[in-house]
Amino acid sequence: MENVSQVILRNLDRLPQGAVSLVNPEPDRLFDALGENSRAIRLSSNSHGVFRSLQALGADVSFEAFPPSDFATNTCILVLPREKERLDMLLQVIAASTRSDGRLWLVGENRAGIKSSAKILQRHFNNVVKLDNARHCALLQASGPTEIQPFKLDRFARQWTTELAGFQTELVSLPGVFAHGRLDAGTALLLEVMQELRPQGAVLDFASGCGAVGIAAMRLNPSNSLTLLDDSALALEAGKLSLALNGIEATSIASNGLIELKGRFDWILSNPPFHRGVRDDLGVAAQFFRDAGTFLNKNGRILVVFNRHLPYEGWLRDQFKNVNALAKNREFTVVEANRPK
Repeated sequence: MENVSQVILRNLDRLPQGAVSLVNPEPDRLFDALGENSRAIRLSSNSHGVFRSLQALGADVSFEAFPPSDFATNTCILVLPREKERLDMLLQVIAASTRSDGRLWLVGENRAGIKSSAKILQRHFNNVVKLDNARHCALLQASGPTEIQPFKLDRFARQWTTELAGFQTELVSLPGVFAHGRLDAGTALLLEVMQELRPQGAVLDFASGCGAVGIAAMRLNPSNSLTLLDDSALALEAGKLSLALNGIEATSIASNGLIELKGRFDWILSNPPFHRGVRDDLGVAAQFFRDAGTFLNKNGRILVVFNRHLPYEGWLRDQFKNVNALAKNREFTVVEANRPK
């Protein structure tokens, strides 16, 4: 069981009676312990991979960008997200639906920033105290919500204009989405290469984030068919907002890696992730490279950008007969591969 879950277990005797909501949970059996004595437990996960894992364990879990406004329970337990702005957004959602006699537990690892989270917590709750400090984690309790207005997403959505494939384009992102509110340098290099290659046909934007890469592919060839895929409900929501803003239609798929994907594509485009929370985790990218070839049409190609220190080019050579580095700078490499082995 994860450290944050163990800290909650240490404090079960402090948990008030009544229903509990668990937001941003780890993929473990904490919900079993919370549900003892027939306590009602509901889980809310932004990660489709975590959602599927908890679902397989029998949890009452929903895959959603943030808990709904009717999520009110006696106690809400929030596992600290990595991004401070996402924490602020989640706290507004939770505070706006917390009953006057309800309380929030916020638990997180020291390296994830739990020590500095009390200040953010105090923006949304009148009373904040530390309950525990163990296993390199801390548990904070908050009560007396200050929020009286319903949660509004547009307070946190960030819209900006950037150049994609030679076109001025409006994009929308949300807290917790990669490169929130900006076009990151790796994706910018990938877009430069895309302008030369002009991907055509069925296009998959893997780990799509706010949809910048997929939208650029549609700008280059409006006749393309586009699929956006991401593990994050927040990313998929941001992608849908960006698509609508640009009048582009696409299919959106929630999936941890390519597990939920069907069909074949002429191009798979990606700036693949290498973080899971605060930890480096190359497993998603490794599995993506192993599986991507099975989703390509006969002459299909994969085009990816990644930090130069990562071993991705070698992994691609293990899976594809033709692998070519098309662009490099001090930080990033763009590689094209085709003909799966």
